[in-house]
Amino acid sequence: MVKNLQHNPHTSDALARGQERFRNAFLSSSEAVALVRLDDGVFTDINEMFSLLTGYGKAEIFGAQWRSVPLLSDEDEHYSFLDRVIAVASIFNQVVKIKGQRQDICTALLSAMIMPLDDIDHVLLILRNIDDIEKAQEALEVSESRFRELFNHMSSGVVVLQDVDQGRDFILVDINRAAEKIENVRREDLIGNSVDEVFPSVRKFGLLDVYRRVLKTGRPEIYPVTVYRGNKLLVWKENYIYKLPSGEIIDVYDDITGRKQAEEQLFQYQERLQSLTSELSLFEERERRNIATDLHDHIGQTLSVIKMKCHLLANKLGNGPYQDDIAEIKQLTQDAITDTRSLTSELSPPVLFELGLESAVEWLADYFSTRHGLRVVVNSEGGGQGISEDLGILLFRSVQELLMNVVKHAAAAEAVILIKYDDHRINIEVKDEGMGFDPELYGVRQAEDYSFGLFNISERMRYVGGVLDINSVPGQGTTIILIAPFE
Repeated sequence: MVKNLQHNPHTSDALARGQERFRNAFLSSSEAVALVRLDDGVFTDINEMFSLLTGYGKAEIFGAQWRSVPLLSDEDEHYSFLDRVIAVASIFNQVVKIKGQRQDICTALLSAMIMPLDDIDHVLLILRNIDDIEKAQEALEVSESRFRELFNHMSSGVVVLQDVDQGRDFILVDINRAAEKIENVRREDLIGNSVDEVFPSVRKFGLLDVYRRVLKTGRPEIYPVTVYRGNKLLVWKENYIYKLPSGEIIDVYDDITGRKQAEEQLFQYQERLQSLTSELSLFEERERRNIATDLHDHIGQTLSVIKMKCHLLANKLGNGPYQDDIAEIKQLTQDAITDTRSLTSELSPPVLFELGLESAVEWLADYFSTRHGLRVVVNSEGGGQGISEDLGILLFRSVQELLMNVVKHAAAAEAVILIKYDDHRINIEVKDEGMGFDPELYGVRQAEDYSFGLFNISERMRYVGGVLDINSVPGQGTTIILIAPFE
């Protein structure tokens, strides 16, 4: 039967085609491949990859015996290798050290099997260099170790979740030490459990829905969780949720309750300080008014009485020797009356309380023209009857301070004040064509008294629910608008 098969042309062609395919695979393989005759252990062929791995060329290795080519670093293993192949027929992926001709030792997987070739049994050797794989594995282990250290030493809590049934639920895959501390739990008690069971608050505060959205869209989300009891903040956590390429959901969060509580307390202190500052301004204005009233009602009247007495005394004495002294006393008394009236107006202009804000601003215009040489034009649309006394005081002092800024810093000859009303609000615009400034820098780099004055005015406006609007360009003048509600 064997003889007939050998002479069957179809069988011969099939064998030839099979050997040709084997030959092509042998030569083009990406693995190092060699053929060794089984009966005498002689190398009959190697491919190019075998030469690259071991350093042996075809001319050097053809006809050489297995034992004479120190391929394996372990000599005993090398000498007994073929016998072992004969005993077990095939060996797969044995880890060996390859020495090669250049004495460079590398780690490889060695496979061997007995196969007939041209009616002669051969040992087919296949070597795969795994040095790069081992290095990659070592690098991966180092990277994983580094990641684990980073993961566990992060100050933020980190929770790793895997979805179940496209987000119906999420299983805890991992949490770091910070999360254990924040939540007062142990990692080993949580891994593998449903996040909804372990942390019921994720559903209560909407985090579960965020996980599902991020799972579906792949877009990260920032989600704060806050818990209040009345007006008191109990918990504030900032969550940053994103999706890994693996599909896992990562929740990185920080418990910033202490910081937020401190911020709220600071804000309350600032509000109280702002209120106190404005109240002090109003108290100061009331004290100014009291002092001005005392000056007018007591000292001013006393001086007027003295002047009148001097006049009566001069009439009684006639043209006696004391007329010049009495005239001098009368003049000094008149000067004191003039100074008292001027001081009274500067301390608290009676016009502000008697005739209202617009008249007081017109008085300011005359005052700055007389005292500082600044021409001030006042335009008013009327309709300020609804302004309270306290608001009038704050606005009057603010306008006064703005005009003083024009005198000190703007180098302008004129200022224009426009007062108008709309929707129960008052708008006072103070405009000059002076030097101007950069509004972004006035609080930092301009003159301290200038910046503090604007800050002070801004705080007054905030106190009454209004705003300070600054529009200025260096070299092109300044327009500042005070906006405040009537109430």
